[in-house]
Order: sequence, then structure tokens, then C-alpha cells
Amino acid sequence: MTHQRTLTAAHWGVYEVEYDDNGQAARLHPFAKDPDPSPIGLHMLSDEVARLRVRRPSIRKGWLERGPGASSDRRGQEPFVEVPWDEALDLVAGELNRVRDKHSNRAIFGGSYGWSSAGRFHHAQSQVHRFLNALGGYVRHVDSYSLGAALDQP
Repeated sequence: MTHQRTLTAAHWGVYEVEYDDNGQAARLHPFAKDPDPSPIGLHMLSDEVARLRVRRPSIRKGWLERGPGASSDRRGQEPFVEVPWDEALDLVAGELNRVRDKHSNRAIFGGSYGWSSAGRFHHAQSQVHRFLNALGGYVRHVDSYSLGAALDQP
């Protein structure tokens, strides 16, 4: 039996999504009109990827139960607790306000070297910077850690 297909676009190209009899995405196929489709994206629906996907926001148990600074010596050892999105957003907003009120915007670092994306709108660093500017400002990095290590510092 032939199942309905739609198209989806990902970082690695366009793929055809095949649906099962229940209407759930079941399999990805290379886009028929792509002369050189990347095989990377074909695994986006695999069980291996699904098991690793973060499905809900998660917060370190000690912080969730006792607040900022709690059990910082247990970072990397404590379990994470999943919370609903609205609760996670409220916690982040509360923490940004707490830090800003107690220490000013100069205590908010808005930077990351690791995020990258395929377009300027979806560029995570740009989005973080826009958001934190709307909050009143932040501290951002200059250049990179590689350049900083290479500079001759007195």
C-alpha cells in the first residue's frame, strides 16, 4: 500500500515524509528531485535519535527544590527533573529578574561559542543577543577564546 507523503526541509536538505496508516511520520526518503541528496537527515525519525531528543525542559533537581546556588557541588551528578514549558519559562524569567535586580544587567552574560545555524534569523547567538538587549542589556564576548589565548597579554 502506498502511503501519503509530504515534504520537509532540514539542515541537510529536503526529504519526503512517509506516513503510516495512523497518520504518523514513519519514514524519510530522499527528495526525488534532489540530484545529490544527503543521507544524514534520513535518520531523523530513527529510534536512536528519538531516544536522545530533549522533549521537555529539564532542571537540576537541587536547584528546582532549593533555588539558585543549591547543591552547586553536585552539578553533573544530580538528576534533572522535567517541567512543563510554562513553568520553565516562568523560572527563567524569574531568574533573569533576580540577577538583574541584585547585580544589574552587567551580571548577565549573553554568549555561546557552540551554537550555529543555517540562517541569520535562526542563528541562536543573534536571538539571545536580541532578547537580552530587550531586557536592558548584557555582557557579551569579544572575539573568541582562541584569539584571546593568542594575544600577547601584559
